[in-house]
Formats: sequence, structure tokens, C-alpha cells
Amino acid sequence: MKILTLSVFITLTFSPIAVYSQLTEKIEKEKVVPGYIIMDGKKIQGYIKETGKAYTHGKFYPAPWQFQSDIKFIPRDVFENTEKITNKLFEKYGPKEIEGYKYESMVYESVNYTQFSDIGLSDIPRMIFLRKINDEKITLYHLFDSPPHATSGPAGFEPLYLKCAVPDIVYLKEKGGNVKKVIFLNIEKELADCPVVTEKQKKGEYKVIGNEEKASGLNKLINNTMYREKICLMAIEDYNKNCK
Repeated sequence: MKILTLSVFITLTFSPIAVYSQLTEKIEKEKVVPGYIIMDGKKIQGYIKETGKAYTHGKFYPAPWQFQSDIKFIPRDVFENTEKITNKLFEKYGPKEIEGYKYESMVYESVNYTQFSDIGLSDIPRMIFLRKINDEKITLYHLFDSPPHATSGPAGFEPLYLKCAVPDIVYLKEKGGNVKKVIFLNIEKELADCPVVTEKQKKGEYKVIGNEEKASGLNKLINNTMYREKICLMAIEDYNKNCK
């Protein structure tokens, strides 16, 4: 009787480890990552189908732009309690169906994005998932360009994949508004509700190069062209610290 009791004890003690091991193997086999989606303001725990990789010339490359269009998601209880997982059990969600999602340490939000060119032209706003960088009054996100569907030349897609894996930084000032690239921020106009920031901008205090006492006209020009993004990020950081 004592031996039977000990055997049952050992079984109960180690069964959670076995269950965990089986789940780990299942996750690796189905190529999913644990996370959640946000739908109607509620978090739904589950698993997201792995993506974010592109293949060309015998090598895999990071493809973070793939997370911006849609994801395949399966609720946790369905995944963990179903013996055979099929593609039909996954639901595809785009930025119009859910408010966002999270996997590992990365948070994506559904936002409106308008593409502005260097000469001021823009496209129609569209919904897109963007990776969130901060959680402040002015929110920052990473935006990844997508490579074209076809290309030519001996290098194939490799240079395009490498280029598109480097993010642009975009910002959102008003909840529900459109995100824009940081380089297009008009500091004096858009941050006018924060005199501390606009006064610094007028005096040329946001600078990457230049004399500490007084920035020359040439240095101001260089700062506001070549170092435009860094200057705008300085102003945004200042805004978030002083104008909440």
C-alpha cells in the first residue's frame, strides 16, 4: 500500500513537467508563439502563427513588415486541448478586425497610416499594425516598408530585405488620428500646446551639431535637414516629459 501511494505521488509530482514538455513540443511543431489579441477592448490569450521571415538565395532574412498586415491566431484553450491542429483552427485577423496584439515582448497596435512623400504628396489613410515603442502622450512606433512582389538582378531580394528590415519611426499625437513619419513633424505647429518645446525650437536649442552658446544659421539648416529625425525625437521626448 505504501509503494502504491509513493507511485501515485511520483506520478502526480512529475505529470505537470510531462504536460509542459508536450506543450513545448506542440508549440515547436506548429510553429506558433504564445501571445494575445485585443478584440473589443478584451485580451484573448492564445497562440500566433510564426512569421517575420523571408527566404532568398538559400538564406532566411528577418521580415518584420509581415507582422503589419495580418496575423493567424488560435485561442489558447483550443490549441492546448485539441490533439490535431489544422490550419482551419486558426483565424486570420487584420487591423480592421482587432485593436492589436502582443507576442513575446512586442506590442502591435492597429492605427491609421498615411504615406507622405518627400514632396508632400500622400496616399489614402489605411489601417495597419505597427510595433509600439513607447506609451506616452505622443506615441512612437516602428514602421517597416514592404519589398516589391517581384525583382530582377543577380542579388535577388537580399538587398531589399536588408533595407526593409530597418524601421522608420512614426508618431501619433492624437488618439484615433493618423500616424506620420517623425521627419514630417512640424514642431512649432503641432507641438504648439507646449511652449517649453516650441521656444526651444525657435532658439535652435534642439541640435545635433553647433555651438553650445548660439547655433549659427548654417548649423540650424544642417540640423533641420540632415538630422531632422533626431531633432524631432528630441522635441517629442521633451514634450512627453514636460507637457503631459
